[in-house]
Amino acid sequence: MSDASPAPPMPGTYPTLKISSRQIALLNALGELGNLRKAASAIHTTQPAASLLLQQLEERLGVQLFERLPRGMQPTAFGEVMIRYARGALHEFEYAEAQLAELARGATGMVRIGTVMGPVPTLLTRGVLAFKAAHPKVRIALDVGTSDELLPALIRGDFDVVLGRLPDQLDGKGLDIQLFEQGERMRIIARPQHPLAQRSVPARTSLTLAELAPLTWILHPIGSPMRRQVEHALQAAQLIEPLDIIETRSILATTAMLESSDMIAVVPNDVAEHYARYGMIAILPVELPLSMANLGLLTSNARPASAALKALLTFLKSSDDAAHR
Repeated sequence: MSDASPAPPMPGTYPTLKISSRQIALLNALGELGNLRKAASAIHTTQPAASLLLQQLEERLGVQLFERLPRGMQPTAFGEVMIRYARGALHEFEYAEAQLAELARGATGMVRIGTVMGPVPTLLTRGVLAFKAAHPKVRIALDVGTSDELLPALIRGDFDVVLGRLPDQLDGKGLDIQLFEQGERMRIIARPQHPLAQRSVPARTSLTLAELAPLTWILHPIGSPMRRQVEHALQAAQLIEPLDIIETRSILATTAMLESSDMIAVVPNDVAEHYARYGMIAILPVELPLSMANLGLLTSNARPASAALKALLTFLKSSDDAAHR
């Protein structure tokens, strides 16, 4: 195959894209492996056949997708666009296969939910339980994370809906956003036997952030909306010294470390109250001057919503409405 770059088409003259499933698989493999021989092996074909598939696609598009280097292939700007397209298409195929498998087993659909931690004990649980009572044959796949991870995954096609907030680095273009009316309150928690939780001074029942600053804090990873807001609150309290921090998004890891130490953690109010009811943690009497963006239901406009997803969204909205009546 010639290394000469095809002349790019004139503006407005790009052909209607026709791409085969084999070419999609090849683009994805080249994006991951950067080597034509390895990519050909990954899609179970020969290197000459893979080279021909790529050549035909480049000729059809009129652009060079990869630079041929001595030890591999590097995508051009055009190639990077096509690799993203290929990965998205493969995600959709995988989702379609999963749905077909569920239908074959007697299910009537599947909905993949990504959610931040805060609404899990209340809004999400009420909504999902009500939905499952009405739609017992719809499979629910649930994953908990932070908004800065969940939203890109929604855009890639890994989720059908995300219950979270829009990270600062995303503009929400291509997303349908249904915001809830009320934002989240954040609380600082510790083990029930923590010295600060046990302290009982009638003349002074509250704590200050300055008193907590010397302790080890368990926080979400850098980049998450919650972490940024906590840092802003500490800066507003003029606590400029670096904190002793453990980063995790796992509530299991958080509660386990609290149980065995005098660490403290910042969690949403509903999560704090859930674990406090079972005596696993104590909510410390200190106010965090946080202004968290409102939670919302986020879906992608790039994919049509299934009947199961539309029904679930209705139940989740109803769950939020009921909580604020």
